Amino acid sequence: MKKLLSLILVAMLILSLAAPAMAEAPKYKIAILTGTTSQGEEEYRAAENLKAQYPDMVITDTYPDAFSSEVETTIGKLMQFAADPEVKAIIMCQAVMGATAAFTQIRQDRPDILLLAGVPAEDPADIGGAADVVMGVDEINGGAQIVETAQEWGAEVLVHYSFARHMGYETIVARFNIMKAACEDAGIEFVPRDAPDPTAEGGPTVSQAFILEDVPKVMAEYAGKKVAFFTTNCGMQEALQTAVLKEENALYPLPCCPSPFHGFPASLGLAVNEEDWGDINAYLEKMAVELGKYNAVDRVSTWAAPVNMSMILGGFEYAKDYIENGGEKLDQAKLQQYLSDAAGAQAQLTPYEDDNGNVVENYFMVLFDNVDFNEYVK
Repeated sequence: MKKLLSLILVAMLILSLAAPAMAEAPKYKIAILTGTTSQGEEEYRAAENLKAQYPDMVITDTYPDAFSSEVETTIGKLMQFAADPEVKAIIMCQAVMGATAAFTQIRQDRPDILLLAGVPAEDPADIGGAADVVMGVDEINGGAQIVETAQEWGAEVLVHYSFARHMGYETIVARFNIMKAACEDAGIEFVPRDAPDPTAEGGPTVSQAFILEDVPKVMAEYAGKKVAFFTTNCGMQEALQTAVLKEENALYPLPCCPSPFHGFPASLGLAVNEEDWGDINAYLEKMAVELGKYNAVDRVSTWAAPVNMSMILGGFEYAKDYIENGGEKLDQAKLQQYLSDAAGAQAQLTPYEDDNGNVVENYFMVLFDNVDFNEYVK
């Protein structure tokens, strides 16, 4: 009897010790859908890190690399998230084609779920009507920033690489028009150049090969002139950076999704270690050393804040706050604070406004200051 009583007491003690841990277990999940590392490593790694930090709360998945031709697969993955009753928020970055359709259906079936879209590929009014919060790179003011930086560096030509699919996106077209007008005002020749779509046959490899071959041709065509280059596609950034670094008069004002981790780890041969994600300044100093080897400290820039990663990490904290504390699904002040905290830099948020003056109140254009790598040279 005494032995049985002892066993009961031990069992009660174990249960009492386990109770706090059981009480602290999350009663909800946050789902995150990103691209693979070939289309956007920054957001993939951010989601991966959150999953490691919150294994019982965070669930992740990736949309296909050929997302433009596999829209139904993307929609299916989002719908699968929503089918789990414990999922209370979904974050998608980049919000490629299929996001609007899936979010519209999810909103009808599960109005309780908070829906966040980062770097959307669909029209602002459409994705704004489907998601609760939309975060886009401020391509409009970013376009002006690109030309301003190129002008400061003495550029005489600015080459804009894109393709038909991207030039169907309203925000990309708006940035294109801003860049074209700003170049005209600055006396810089603006040169649109068609590149292969990385989601078409041949994939990113064909697009990257084109960039690597075309940049030297452009530099030969404009021999003796300083030429700035920009491409609208994430998968082309590494190739463009690599090509620019090899040409002494080639300039690279900004990636399409500005970040120290967007293409640069590969183009500079500079691995991203675990500590680098938490110490951006230290990584920028490493970048400055590598850029110095190419005499490129004065002709390459990015944002100190990794914007796509900030959308994942800041969006996660925003969702967590909403789920745990309630409030409005749309809170610009909270969103700005969480994005700034995640980036370690002040985020500027501007509601999107189209050419006709129509404002999409829940679609925020995110802007950070760009980097002068001279400030990171030791």
